Amino acid sequence: MTGMSIEKFLLDNGNIKFGKFKLASGKESDYYVDVKSALLNPLFLKEISKRAAPFITGERIACVELGAVPLGVGVSLETGKELIIIRKEKKEHGLEKLFEGKVEMGETITFVEDVTTTGGTILKAITKLNEMHLRTDRVVVVVDRKEGAREALEYEGVELISLVDIDKLR
Repeated sequence: MTGMSIEKFLLDNGNIKFGKFKLASGKESDYYVDVKSALLNPLFLKEISKRAAPFITGERIACVELGAVPLGVGVSLETGKELIIIRKEKKEHGLEKLFEGKVEMGETITFVEDVTTTGGTILKAITKLNEMHLRTDRVVVVVDRKEGAREALEYEGVELISLVDIDKLR
């Protein structure tokens, strides 16, 4: 993977699918960017983690379950910063946690994400952390579909950094 472009890896390994797909945003699309399965390849994960690491500026790294968890772990190993995994829904049993990991009030968090479309999923997670007096400075995403996530995040004062824009994959 070293030296190979992210775009080439995703295209060569069938991680861009064409057809009819419903996205997490609820939108319908004629293509799907399957970064989740690409992140299960150790060479790809290692390379992406190295490329994302310089953009991590928060005291801790956060990701939303499930798709971004491998990336969160990889970037945590690369940077030495602790990881927080945000649940989409609070657990209804056990300790009923909203997230896994430790935080201290007032910390700045940098999120990592596999794919952004409208930014809805990541904005919900950011809102949950804001309620706990944590600030999100930026989101580092592998692929931005360029369908409003950047603008939605900027409106909330959060920078979006994408390693690849969708223009290079279609």
